[in-house]
Amino acid sequence: MMTPIASLDELEEFLGEKLDPYDAGPPIAHPGLRLSHACRRVTLDIRNGNASAVRIAVLILTKDPGMPFGKIIKSGFARALRRRAELLSEMQRRGLIAKTCELLSLAFCPRETEDYCKLIKKFDPGELLARIEDARATDAKSRMLLQSLIADGARRTAAS
Repeated sequence: MMTPIASLDELEEFLGEKLDPYDAGPPIAHPGLRLSHACRRVTLDIRNGNASAVRIAVLILTKDPGMPFGKIIKSGFARALRRRAELLSEMQRRGLIAKTCELLSLAFCPRETEDYCKLIKKFDPGELLARIEDARATDAKSRMLLQSLIADGARRTAAS
């Protein structure tokens, strides 16, 4: 069940993390826009190699709260992490693979799952193939994404 988060303060409480460094700039009155703006700064810091931003993004992706602009925010995190996948620990990679498998197994495949799949394709194919077999794709989009992950992992394993 997705926990609804409406503001940056609620997100901080949910994550157990202070997000003050990402809430800089002029004050934003609208709580959803303020949250979105802070998450945009997290994305930029990931691109700059900030390990703290990576940790926050992985927490948000794996805990999967329902947020204003959540699909856009989560897709942005996944794309930024894909560019800086070397910053992810083994435990973070495992969590992201597990969350992707969970999303692929839903009755309706969320849009951000496509970006999660592109991210986890960057991981070691042996690690990936061993874990994605838990996914039980139920809709056409999920099946297509899962087949793509399996084919890519098998291709990369054969090439090594």
